[in-house]
Amino acid sequence: MAPNPSLLYCLMLVAYCSFLMAGAWVFSLLEQPREDDVRSALSAARRAFLSEHVCVTEAELEPFLARVLEARTMGVSVLRNVTSGVQWDLASSLFFVSTTVTTIGFGHPVPISDGGKAFCLLYLVFGIPFSLFVLSITSQNLLILMHDKPIRYIRLHFGFSNIMVTLLHGVAFISLVACLFLFIPACVFSLIEGNWSYLDALYFCFISLTTIGLGDYVPGEQASQRLSALYKVCAAGYLLIGLVAMILVLETLKSILKSNYILAFFLLSSGNAADAQETDAIIPAGSEISVLPSKPKEKARRRLPHSLSPQSENFYGSVHAPSHS
Repeated sequence: MAPNPSLLYCLMLVAYCSFLMAGAWVFSLLEQPREDDVRSALSAARRAFLSEHVCVTEAELEPFLARVLEARTMGVSVLRNVTSGVQWDLASSLFFVSTTVTTIGFGHPVPISDGGKAFCLLYLVFGIPFSLFVLSITSQNLLILMHDKPIRYIRLHFGFSNIMVTLLHGVAFISLVACLFLFIPACVFSLIEGNWSYLDALYFCFISLTTIGLGDYVPGEQASQRLSALYKVCAAGYLLIGLVAMILVLETLKSILKSNYILAFFLLSSGNAADAQETDAIIPAGSEISVLPSKPKEKARRRLPHSLSPQSENFYGSVHAPSHS
């Protein structure tokens, strides 16, 4: 008995909601104790400061701390031993633009002036669709070279099934992308940043390329870094190329799901999986036959039986009648 697609879809939604709740529960268990420790330590430091400096009242301290936090969100540090770099030079602005139009959005720095906020709205109205269009066209062209042609070549020359070729190609391609855009760049970022561990750098690469962009780690923000402008431009280029690679990974995963007939079982239209399996079974691997809708059969022409036809069997259907001796 074939599974009910509606029931499978409802079960998938229940599983997804359970997955979200389980993730929220785990994060709450891991992060809330750390948050309580930081909050307690900060309260203790605040009380110690007020007890040691009796000339400063709590009402006077609150506005000062609020201004310090506001300046920090704008990329300006109040510490004397930290000389923060310029946040809106050309290289930093280019990094901001590239991460904003691609919807990564680190949130550091952010426009401060009213003119900057207004221009940001107008710029992103055209910039986000334009960026998505460029990234999509680039990934589709690369998909032909790096996905369609290799799979077609392997099927035609080695005779593997479509399922096996798609799965093997997907595993190899995703592993290559992970090495080139996650593991190796994480080593580079951890070496350049200095205070980033390898886990921090790997976390930054993944969060950025998936366009989550939490903004807790931003490259090129240390004042002691040399060639920081060039570093930010290179980081912006890495993010743009990495986003194209992520789109290719998504398309590869989509082809794996389609080739394994998993997705069809969850669609509300029944029969997709059975039709796909029947097609793959009838057409052998390596065949170049295109699966097209069959044309309606033409009505057969009425012909006279051979016994009633004045023509011989060799000339059946010919317009020239045989000569009689």
